[in-house]
Amino acid sequence: MQRRFKAIIEYDGTDFHGWQRQLNVRTVQEEIESALSQIVNESVTLFGSGRTDSGVHAVGQVAHFSIDSETLSRERLLYAVNSLLPSDVKCISLGAVDSDFHARFDAVSRSYRYHIEKTHHPLRCRYSWCPRQSWDDRPIQDAVKYLVGEYGFRSFCRKRPGEEHYRCEVFSAEWKIDSEGATFEICADRFFHRMVRGIVGALMDVGRGYFSVENFADLLENSTRESNITIAPPQGLTLVEVKY
Repeated sequence: MQRRFKAIIEYDGTDFHGWQRQLNVRTVQEEIESALSQIVNESVTLFGSGRTDSGVHAVGQVAHFSIDSETLSRERLLYAVNSLLPSDVKCISLGAVDSDFHARFDAVSRSYRYHIEKTHHPLRCRYSWCPRQSWDDRPIQDAVKYLVGEYGFRSFCRKRPGEEHYRCEVFSAEWKIDSEGATFEICADRFFHRMVRGIVGALMDVGRGYFSVENFADLLENSTRESNITIAPPQGLTLVEVKY
């Protein structure tokens, strides 16, 4: 009888080509599957709560997998997998779940954080964006208020095959100012390819005066495939939490 586990995973996405397994490139999914397969001596498939792009980080990615082994304890499995994983990815916790649990389809919300800095810091450049131009936080904070609600986000996304629509519900969104720059936090029921990076880029376009708060609101109300917004780079983005 198979046992199913829920894993919470942390990784530095800098040297990964994203979460999803791909041919001839290094991915988070493949690293963990390889480690698990070695431990239990069977092929293991990992199902993530969602896909992160190349360069995007996570402190709360969630995935599930099933194994046939009945003798290996959860604690021993957690220790074993982390002993085989490289230093830029770690399984934070493992928990037994029901056989019908699904990391992606059972998720009710996902939260992301994006960090932007005013000044370049070599030791932090892997985890933040330092734009060359300055920006005004005040119109950005006005624009962020429009995000909460249900909208079509085609204006902020890259098209992916199989997507029937680009609608999702944003539960919360906040632009937090600090002495180093700003942090954008957003929680929604789902996200699309490059959606958070598109939102951050569009907000920065507002902050740099490229278009107005009203223009930003119009992108939400009238979703279009041709929006000509800035796409923020991946390194500032972190998947923070997935709730069930």
